[in-house]
Amino acid sequence: MTKPYPLLGIAACAVAAALATGVHPAVAAGVDVGNPVSGSNGFGVVVETDALLGSTESEGPVAIGGDLSYGAGYNVALHTPGTFRDGTDARPTALLVGGRIDYAAGSPAGVLKVLQDGYVKVGDLGGSEVVTRDANDAAVKTQVVAAGQGHGSTPRIELTVEQPALSVGPHPGLMDFTGLFAAYRDRADALASCAATVEVEDPGRISLDASRTNVLRLTGEELNALSELTFLDRPTAGGPLVIDVDTRASGSVFTWDVPNLAGVSGEEAPFILWNFSDATAVTIATGDSIEGTVYAPRAHVTDLDPANIEGDVIAKALTAGPLEAARAADVNAGEIHHFPFAAELSCEDGGSPTPTPSPSTTEPTPEPSTSEPTTEPTPEPTPEPSTSDPTTDPTTDPTTDPTTDPTTEPTPEPSTTEPGGYGDDDGGYGGGGELADSGAGPAGYAAAALAALCAAGGVLLVRRARRR
Repeated sequence: MTKPYPLLGIAACAVAAALATGVHPAVAAGVDVGNPVSGSNGFGVVVETDALLGSTESEGPVAIGGDLSYGAGYNVALHTPGTFRDGTDARPTALLVGGRIDYAAGSPAGVLKVLQDGYVKVGDLGGSEVVTRDANDAAVKTQVVAAGQGHGSTPRIELTVEQPALSVGPHPGLMDFTGLFAAYRDRADALASCAATVEVEDPGRISLDASRTNVLRLTGEELNALSELTFLDRPTAGGPLVIDVDTRASGSVFTWDVPNLAGVSGEEAPFILWNFSDATAVTIATGDSIEGTVYAPRAHVTDLDPANIEGDVIAKALTAGPLEAARAADVNAGEIHHFPFAAELSCEDGGSPTPTPSPSTTEPTPEPSTSEPTTEPTPEPTPEPSTSDPTTDPTTDPTTDPTTDPTTEPTPEPSTTEPGGYGDDDGGYGGGGELADSGAGPAGYAAAALAALCAAGGVLLVRRARRR
């Protein structure tokens, strides 16, 4: 029976080599994003700059960092006004505009209705007037109209509640859209680095793991090549799905023909996220309803598809439906249904793990694990008159080998580039690193000595093997 000592010796040598050179086994770096829409204050549509709400409706609350224009007929907060309240307001803010109302860019017949008794907040009321009384000086439901136009004029924003004029605005800075979208872009980039865990099987089917974040990585061309995507397993809070779409091949401009999504609906929408980290323009042109959040923090998102979006919309700019309609009955664009994203996302980094580059820069010089086999056997033939002597046994080997081998060991090398954890100088998701050691230290010398002994043992094993 083969004794385990040689195997134990080999394991010890491997450990010693790792300690002596500072090379650690590669471990996949973790990407922990959490909820990617965190910071939205409960708004289902969050836009960093300007938005055109051209047609149909958003069932939840809307927050716009820039200016707002709107079409002939648009509804906000059909189902819920959300949860964001400014100060002591009696009602939640269903529509937040960080800039001003741009009447010139909207429809002259435009009526935007804010429902569910939600409030409106406007950062800059330049060119606008808040109307709380009609021509007969009777109290009416609040409207925001073009300056000097009066109650009932178009275009107008129309509430279902009497909101005090001073509560409407001007109220700039209620949300930090610049800081929020910087975080959104970081999260999108982090998700784009996730290792793929899901593959599309013919004919367009995917299976999901209920115990982790599932990641499907596609190019824009691959996504548009799918006429149907069938979910064999449903996404859940514990097993959400990230579909990362790389649009760089088309210049980061993507026209999306949405495939039929079979096996999922609004019930699963809170656990699906479409990540467009590199896109600068995404046009939803045709196809099925989108189940899940559209996450495009660098992109102008344009929705021209009559089908719905069932999830949050995170976009740099937004055009929701065409402006050309002269009246509400003419509109033909999709609704944005209120299914807030509700999962925590984490994954393994699909790029090069952060520890890998550090050892690779210093490996060629010390490389004890690869240099041992070449240096050790060469001295053997010269001092070895006993290679044909089976009677001298191992009693003479330990005394001769260890004395010559340690002189070839590069003891001070390993500690010069010791990576202090997985964090890089840029403060990435791997976490902050420790400072590298400035010298070998006791552990380094001990490891080098152990490596030398292991090398000697290796020679001994080779010689014993020859005698057999």
